[in-house]
Amino acid sequence: MNQQEINFDELHHVENKISNQEHFERNKEKFSNQCRIVYEALLRGERLTTTKALLDYKIGDLRRRIKDLKDIWNVPIEWEYKEGNYKEFFIKINQ
Repeated sequence: MNQQEINFDELHHVENKISNQEHFERNKEKFSNQCRIVYEALLRGERLTTTKALLDYKIGDLRRRIKDLKDIWNVPIEWEYKEGNYKEFFIKINQ
């Protein structure tokens, strides 16, 4: 499976400048494949739930990947409860 390259020039600027190419290049070897998939989806503005992550990306433990991204790489991932009492994870993107 080929790794997908991120073109940060086409993405929106994210708070705390986490989405710049330099940050990614410094840390890309540390990102697991699943963390990278989650990170890219969030940077595209997707709002992920555990169900969406499982169905769309085959990620069985989204909460663990979110924790990895937050704890290890300080990615500013936020969440909110939705009707039905489930969490939706996202990154606030500056418009």
